[in-house]
Order: sequence, then structure tokens, then C-alpha cells
Amino acid sequence: MNLKFFLLGLYCCGTLSVASGAVKEIRVTPPAEGGDATRMVAEVLREAGESAVRLVFAPGTYRFYPQYADGKYHGITNHTNGYKYIAFDLTDRQQVEIDGGGAEFLFHGTMLPFLIENSADVTIRNVSIDWETPFLVQGEVVATDPDEGWYDLRMAEKGYSWKVENGALKFPVVDGFTYSSTGESLVFDAQTRGPVYNAGSMDIHRKRDVPVQKRPDGTVRFFEKLKTYLPIGSIMTFKGPMGENRYAPAIHCLGSEKVLIEDVKVYHALGMGFLGERSRDITLRRFDVCLREGSDRMVSATADATHFCNCAGNVLVEECLFENMLDDGTNVHGTYVRVEKILGPNRLGVRLQHFQQGGFLFGQPGDRTWFLMVPSPERVGENTIKEFLQVNDFYAEVTFQDPLPSGLREGDLLENKSWNTDSFIMRRCTIRNNRARNIVLKAPGEVLIEKNTLQSMMASILMRGESVLWYESGAAEDVTIRNNRFEQCVLGGGEQAVLYIVPRMDKRFDKKQTFDRNVVFEGNTVRTFDNMIVFATQVDGLTLRNNTIVQDTSRYKPFHADAPLIELSHCKRVTVEGNCYQGSVKEALRTDKATAEEMTAQNNQW
Repeated sequence: MNLKFFLLGLYCCGTLSVASGAVKEIRVTPPAEGGDATRMVAEVLREAGESAVRLVFAPGTYRFYPQYADGKYHGITNHTNGYKYIAFDLTDRQQVEIDGGGAEFLFHGTMLPFLIENSADVTIRNVSIDWETPFLVQGEVVATDPDEGWYDLRMAEKGYSWKVENGALKFPVVDGFTYSSTGESLVFDAQTRGPVYNAGSMDIHRKRDVPVQKRPDGTVRFFEKLKTYLPIGSIMTFKGPMGENRYAPAIHCLGSEKVLIEDVKVYHALGMGFLGERSRDITLRRFDVCLREGSDRMVSATADATHFCNCAGNVLVEECLFENMLDDGTNVHGTYVRVEKILGPNRLGVRLQHFQQGGFLFGQPGDRTWFLMVPSPERVGENTIKEFLQVNDFYAEVTFQDPLPSGLREGDLLENKSWNTDSFIMRRCTIRNNRARNIVLKAPGEVLIEKNTLQSMMASILMRGESVLWYESGAAEDVTIRNNRFEQCVLGGGEQAVLYIVPRMDKRFDKKQTFDRNVVFEGNTVRTFDNMIVFATQVDGLTLRNNTIVQDTSRYKPFHADAPLIELSHCKRVTVEGNCYQGSVKEALRTDKATAEEMTAQNNQW
């Protein structure tokens, strides 16, 4: 049967046409006003089969609902595993292009818009992704009483879904889904639309509901003792509790390669904007995770704008705008697993450590691995996986081609060498007004961060391989950060710097031994109110060269008035030269004795 007439007869909500040739081209027009495109898109993809296909959407609005979506149980790292409703299921496909033609894809309820799984040569372009009703609520702070322990919010109503029920705020009340509690929240400045000054003290992670009361004037009173009370006129946002508020990214790329996402805007996501997981060769070009122009929302994605977990090959992120998401602009890392059992001379039992890593595929036969053996954080004992048995979501058994390193013990760490980026490049991007960091780097391959404009609540660039919480590996070996503009970073307070290099390996590891290597920070312009520009420890090969730092405390007071601009400890082969500072800091450079012995500092204008 002709595909065009089959679908028209079934849905009567859109038109399609098919062109013959090596690549099957299918043109799609939007359903009638308010119509549902979920089944139409699913059937188009199903009919295309394994053919190379190009879907071209006419401009317009396409709505997607979970009630009519294909679905399956699906594990997503750094999110909550479970049954996922999928709008565009691009699984086991070769050469697929989705050209939105400027269309708007509007989602409802719990949905994963795009899944790219075990596929290659996939392109998504020219489309926007949003939710008609977001999975967040917000309200203007109109009154506070720190003594009695309450604050009043005038809750935003148009476009949001919430209610006060049995003394609790419930949201979103949509398509059968409501969070179990108010959960996590953050306070935004209504004028700048970024987190308020000292927002770190108002970054709240609740484990239970906050008692509330709807007032006669329509405001909602929250009975909650806070460490720091909210500025009148600021905007409090709620996104639900940890464990529930990361349903799925807007685009999940899993086990795939040669993926291009360009000219795509994500206005909202129920987790990250884009997640690359154990995939290879990814390009994001003009991929924006941002606020819709004219919207009153303070939040775009509820987690990171972009995230790359154990991605290989070359990753390029360029000309993107990431703003107002509730976690990092990007995070590039591998994954440590912990040695739980030594089962033989070349066989181990290993375990994933974070509850949102369940089901992550750590390795496969042929993958090269490193070991980290306490107390040294150095990578040693490179080996190749011969057999990999995934016993359950968290525990696996690994057989290696060669014997295990001598002295390996339970509690040591295993890192996958094969699944790390050869190169990660981020250039000409803007990252601003988000919770957390702009860029998190934990990648041993070549890293280049250049010509970006960065503004942050926490550290702007964080380098922190860690085996404490997420077990995100690992040590960087070749990082260049050059010709970027840093504007009012670390606005949220806390013990952080613009460039913050602080490994967080557990207490069994030697904190004096170097971890990251070969980091160059040069030609950057830093406009700041605070003192802490660079804080680094355990770096072998650190160059801070020809940077301009301008400090202005007229608008914001420094959090660390007695701190130096640059503080270094347990570092080797350090060069600090040609840097220029304008301001009145008391101390420019502070090091421990070991760092000073291998440091060259010259031609700086402090």
C-alpha cells in the first residue's frame, strides 16, 4: 500500500510524500490544529525500515503524547532508569536525517523526544524542542520572615501546572504525573535571569515535602527554615526531588557514531539537553539549550545542557548557547568501577557506584583498560578485556587477556581507556545563567576550549576526576584553555575558582601525588568581583600565560577578600608569566614549598 495514503487514512492529521532514490525522503506536514503527531511519526519510521531515510518536516507545531508513543524499559546514565516513552526511536539505523524545517516539537508528560541507539550517520537539524507544560514551577518572592521561618511566593500560573493539596505543593499535574515532593530548588534574579548572588546558600535539596498554605491573597506560604532567606522580588524555582527529576534527556545518543545535531533549540528537557553515552564522533553545532524568547521561565533543561559519558573519537561543540539549565554546561568524563572481587589471576568482579549509573555498559571484549591502585592515582597495568559478563545493572565480571597487575586489591579502580575522547573541542559558545559549572573536564585525550564567553554560578571550568560520588574518571593529560571571556564567574559563592583543578579521589589515595597533566590557560580575559581566579592542586605541567584579569567590586562584594588570585599546591613544572591584573588584591600568587621549587614566574603585572 502507498505509504502516503496509508497514513492519511489512518490518522487524517497530516500529509506525507515519499521520494525514491538511494535515500528515501519522506515529507511531513503538521496535523490539524491541536492534533497529535506521535503515531504518525512512529509509523513513518517503521515503514522506512532499515533504509537510509530523510524526514523533512514542514514548518508548524507537532505535538507528542506518551499515551500514543512507542516505549520500552531503558537505562540512561545520570538519569533514572525505567519505562520510557519515545517520540523518535532511531535504533539500529544507518544514515538517518531529521530535518525539522523550522518546526516546533511540543511534548506532553514523561517523554524521551529522541533516542539514537546503535546507529550511525544520524543528523537532526532545524527544529525546536519544548514542553507545553514544563516539569517545573516558579514563583516571585513577595515576603519572608526568617524569625518565624516562612516565605511567600506569588506562583506563576499561565503555562504551569500545580496545586496545593493536603498542605503540600504538587506539580506538575499533567498526563498522570506528579512529583512526590517539591524537591530541589534554586533562586534566580528577576533582572539578570541568572542565579542570585550567593545562590549556593539557596541551592536547596529537600528530602521531604515543604508544608505550604494558600493565602487569602492567592500567594503560597512555605514554612521552611533556610540558611539564607530569599531576596524580595527574586524568583524561586522548584524541579522535584533527586531520583525523580531526571526522567530523560531531550536527545539520548547511546552506542552510536557519526552523529550531527545542528540548528536545534531545546527550550525544556526532563533531564539533560543532549547526552552522549558510549558513542563516537559527535558534533553539536548551534545546538542551543536556552530560554524561549519572551518566556517568563527561569529554567531550560532540568540538568546539564550537554553531557558526554565514555564517548570516543572526536567530539566538537561549537557556536552553541547554553543558559538557565540546572546543572553543567557540559561534562566530559569516563567512568570508574570499583574492584569488588578478585576471581582469578586475570578475572575480576567490578561494581558501578552511583545509583544513577545502573545498567551502564562499562566494557566489551577488545576494550583497553587502566587500573588505579591505592594509594597512587596513576594509571597502571594497561590490559585488554577478553570477556565481559554484565550480571546485573551494577555488577559485572571481567576476564582479561593478560594477568592482573601485581598487588591489585579489592577497592582499587578500573578505567576504560578505549572509551575516552581522542579530542574534545568547544569553541565560540556562550554558557551563562545556569546552576553549577560551565565546563567539567575529565578526559585524557586532547582538549581545546577557545573563544567562548562564560559566566557561572560555581567554578567556570572544573577539572575533578573523582571516586567519591559519581565515580567520574579521569585524569586530564592535554588541556588548552585559550582566548575565552570569563564574566562574573563563581557568582553563587563557595570555595571555588574560575579555573578549579581539584581531584576528589577517596581518602585512600595520596593527595600529594600529581593527577592531571599538561594544562595551559592562556590569552583569556577574566572580569571578576572575587579574588579566586585559579586554584589548582596535583597538576604536573601547568601554564598560566598572558591572561588579563580585571577586578571590579562595585556591584558584588568578594567572597574571599583575603584569598590570592592564584593558589597552587602539590604541582610540578609550573609556569606563570605575562599575566596582567587590574585591581587591589593583597596577594597575587601563593604556592606551597614543593610547587615553588618547580615554578617559573616572570613578567607578570600584579
